[in-house]
Amino acid sequence: MSAPAEPRARGRRPGALLIGSLVYLAVIFGVMLWRGISIEPEWVVLALLVIAIAMGRGLTFIADWGPFLLLFFAYEAMRGFASKTGFAPHDLSGMERALFGGTLPTVVLQHAFYKPGVVSVQDVVALFFYFMHFPLPIVVGFFFWLRSRDHYHHFIAALLLMCFLAFVTYLFWPSAPPWYQLPHEVVKINDETVRSLWDGQYYVSDIYQSFNPNRFAAFPSLHAAFPALAAVYAWPRYRALGVVLGLWTLAVLLSIVYLGEHYAIDALDGFLYVAVATALIEAFTRWRARRGAATPARPSA
Repeated sequence: MSAPAEPRARGRRPGALLIGSLVYLAVIFGVMLWRGISIEPEWVVLALLVIAIAMGRGLTFIADWGPFLLLFFAYEAMRGFASKTGFAPHDLSGMERALFGGTLPTVVLQHAFYKPGVVSVQDVVALFFYFMHFPLPIVVGFFFWLRSRDHYHHFIAALLLMCFLAFVTYLFWPSAPPWYQLPHEVVKINDETVRSLWDGQYYVSDIYQSFNPNRFAAFPSLHAAFPALAAVYAWPRYRALGVVLGLWTLAVLLSIVYLGEHYAIDALDGFLYVAVATALIEAFTRWRARRGAATPARPSA
């Protein structure tokens, strides 16, 4: 009678490990945010590597994630380079006003909800969604990787292609965010909130300080594009996760506009880049599958 108990115990393990992993990540990221430490890809990947090792998949994790991380960090370094090309940043406030009937959503939101000199709940919530820019696609990619390595590779390929297309845009067509272009109308709430919560001492690793982030990499908004791409790839297989990521994308959109970090059109353009990258990767995948099916198998020696 004891034999069936073993498989049932084994069947409960992945759920327990998943819950434990989520708690583990929540504690780490929560403490980092609490102590004013920027959550950057290297910290996220190290945390996920520990989970992969605990699952007995450490070497597979390194093999699958190593190339992605090298390319992702290369993109981050190039994004900083794009700010040194000498092209003047474009002012998108006119386009934004034309789209929204003469108003700027950032100004409307800040007039309605921002209180100078006070850190409000909406400031902290918006800051949270803004700072989760890097962790979210990596954590979602890890979930895909646990379930299907092929699905993970499709998602990561689309993510990297989207980053490359965005980099080309930043290189030849830089654009200024609202806080830079309209300093008399828009408050850079991020800076004000960080100054109040951590006395302005928000820790950024030496790796990311060396990248020299590009303040004119606003159009398209990858803050909006990353969760949107994750939602697109989650929806066909993991419907509940897709719904959550769709709501997360909406929260990010409202946050980056409220904080003055992006115009709404930056986010809308980000969604366009999501559609283009997804279409190209999936079309290439189908073409490669058809080509493989059409190639006759070689006779064995």
